[in-house]
Amino acid sequence: MKLKLFAFIILTAVAQSFGQYVSGRLSTSFYGWQGRSISNAKLNFLRGYETIQLDASQGKFSLGTNFQVSSDFTEKPGTDPELRLTSFVLRARRIADLVDVSVGRQFVFAGVGNGMIDGASLKSSFLDGKIGAQVYGGFTVFETRTLSWNKKLADNAFYGAQVTGSPLEQLLVGASYMKRTRTPDAFRVVRTDSLFNPYLVTVAQTPNEEEYASVDANYTINPRMSVYGRADYDLNYSLLSRGEFSARVGVLPAMHVTAGYLLREPRISYNSIFSVFTSNSTQEIEGGVEYDFAPTIRTFARFGYVAYKDDNSQRISLGGSYEFLSASFTHNVGYAGDLNGISIQAVYPLRDRVFIPSVGFGYGSYKVSADDATNTVLNASLGLTYRPMPKLSADVQAQVLQNRLYNNDVRIFLKVNYWFSTKLN
Repeated sequence: MKLKLFAFIILTAVAQSFGQYVSGRLSTSFYGWQGRSISNAKLNFLRGYETIQLDASQGKFSLGTNFQVSSDFTEKPGTDPELRLTSFVLRARRIADLVDVSVGRQFVFAGVGNGMIDGASLKSSFLDGKIGAQVYGGFTVFETRTLSWNKKLADNAFYGAQVTGSPLEQLLVGASYMKRTRTPDAFRVVRTDSLFNPYLVTVAQTPNEEEYASVDANYTINPRMSVYGRADYDLNYSLLSRGEFSARVGVLPAMHVTAGYLLREPRISYNSIFSVFTSNSTQEIEGGVEYDFAPTIRTFARFGYVAYKDDNSQRISLGGSYEFLSASFTHNVGYAGDLNGISIQAVYPLRDRVFIPSVGFGYGSYKVSADDATNTVLNASLGLTYRPMPKLSADVQAQVLQNRLYNNDVRIFLKVNYWFSTKLN
């Protein structure tokens, strides 16, 4: 835990010397469960997490960061303590009253391009916001969010752009492009020669590549009617990767009808080993009805049909909510397997939201194919949130799972949050 303390001290010192306004959140959490070793011996695990979010601003400039340090208190893996940096970005707003600049580790959401980069992004708007543009680029950040800058930019780059426009007040259209390459770390394995003598071989993998272009549009015809469409094109495989259309119509003051269509190709990186296998697209159609019996009583019913190359599957989902209670039922049949599932959740605030107990329950019966035996799964949770003051809260939750592999899986989660904000002289 020395690492998190050192990082927090450094970030606090930077913020105080940098900004006039400082805000953030400290989250300490623990997750405990029981597992088994390779020899099938029972082991108790308790993992601790410290998440630090810190934001400082002064005038047009701001500094934001979010990172997490975790470690296991029982079984120590070789990677502990583990540091994951989600963001560390310096922003400058409206430079020359034209462009916003962000530099550092940041999350990008720009049409078809979304993900983390270690780099820079520029945003701008014209004609009173009717036209917007964003350009970004940098190193690809892997899912582990670790700090590693020993990779070549040519083999681990993520860049793209998006342009949006509003030719009509109710219409928003966009066009975007992205290209991302990722090279997994090289690793060493033992091989044998013709005489079965062992020797080490370094396996270096080629970069996996994704390159897409996309257009999308959202048209709000009136407050009760809207449509949305999107098309993603894979430039490496020269095919339509995703086609989507959805609509929502208010036929009565308390009733809405929804409809949607989705065409998807498996998203497989170019040069990936999975690209040598044959893959097929799926088409999905869904229709639904939403009806509000009262402002606090809302219900929905949806039917979906998924078409595969030589088969299909269907699903029905029903549900609703009443004040602090929500419930849903799902029934799936066909190629994707048979499933019947029930889910119930309840959250009831007490004492002006100082105490917020919660309970959840889920049950499902399923089988992968018609010839398989039916399996059941049961899960339940019981939790409590305690907030004695707006800046401080504590959460505790017990989780239970039973299925054909785990007879009784019990887990405990505990979390304490502290929010702070101050203006510096």
